[in-house]
Amino acid sequence: MSPLFFFQALESQRESAHLIAVDLGYSEKNRSCGLAWSGCSKPIQLRFGAAVSEVASRLNDQTRPLLVLEAVLSSLHNSSGDPAIRGTFETGRGWYWGPGAVSALAAQRFLSQLAPLLHEPVLLAEAFLSNKLKKTAHREDAATIVREFDEATPVLLDSAVMPLLSLISGVPPVRVFPIGGAYAR
Repeated sequence: MSPLFFFQALESQRESAHLIAVDLGYSEKNRSCGLAWSGCSKPIQLRFGAAVSEVASRLNDQTRPLLVLEAVLSSLHNSSGDPAIRGTFETGRGWYWGPGAVSALAAQRFLSQLAPLLHEPVLLAEAFLSNKLKKTAHREDAATIVREFDEATPVLLDSAVMPLLSLISGVPPVRVFPIGGAYAR
């Protein structure tokens, strides 16, 4: 019998020594997904469909790995039912419009395609890597997430935040990157 939830929100410090980070892009023709992992010396950049397959293979080769997506994994709606930012980290860059909305759509598709390929549930966290002073390649962003993940503190989310998909148990914590880096405000 397959599990009800394929993805479980990381609830505390990382339990696993193996982390896989995906800076999730969504493009018809470009290698828009950056991948890096624990012990990775050369991050890679793949097309969306190839990234799903590569991540599935890497997750299935590990015991209790942690998947970190640089993509929206939760949502918030106010008491009137309107979308709202999940925390102050999203000020000016809400999850529900522009790049945030595309990120949410990409995450839904990625996780929906990934779930049937997994042998067991996977721990899940969200990375928020925005407001950079200069453009960087997706693979570089994935490597930053792997390198700085344990130093990053999860941000405080509004208590009404919900997981983006029913495949996710709990609300994945959000960490903001780069740590100590310069941000455009």
